[in-house]
Amino acid sequence: MSRAFLSPSRCEPGTLASPLRRALDGVDPEVVRDLSLDGIVEVRGDLELVTPAAGEELVQLSPRRGFLFTDEDPADVAGRLRAAGVLAYDATGALAGMAIASEQVMRRLTDLDLDKVPTAGPFAHVTAIVRRDDDGWFEVYVQQELGHYVAEAVVDALAGLDMSWGLTPGVSDSDGGDE
Repeated sequence: MSRAFLSPSRCEPGTLASPLRRALDGVDPEVVRDLSLDGIVEVRGDLELVTPAAGEELVQLSPRRGFLFTDEDPADVAGRLRAAGVLAYDATGALAGMAIASEQVMRRLTDLDLDKVPTAGPFAHVTAIVRRDDDGWFEVYVQQELGHYVAEAVVDALAGLDMSWGLTPGVSDSDGGDE
């Protein structure tokens, strides 16, 4: 049975919107980036059967459950994994993700050991998957329904650390009135 109708990658162009678009509106992408539409495949079963391809990372949550992060079409990747003998489906639409440049922001929002990622655990009082990319950015994925709240927590942490420069690029503190 095809589950292609669940895959954001199979939607008509122009019909997708990130669940974080409003919460991250005005945030400098050099500080926080939206990753919500990047490919994610949930995998269940014997994870020993899963061999990540180039550009893929398997985050194992338990011996029989994990998430495969991919640069390829997640619907196609899920089909490849099912052919290998595991249950797999495109979870791209189920998770909201963001990349965060600041380790200080991360430390404000989680007590996870950031030297031991990828991992899963609490972030802004919700369960999250935390990864780190090759450029040192932290990638945080939460349930799509909680994404807006978590993005607002990140923006609040930025403001609390006086990183407000990252919140409204191109807008000065002055409204053009008397100086």
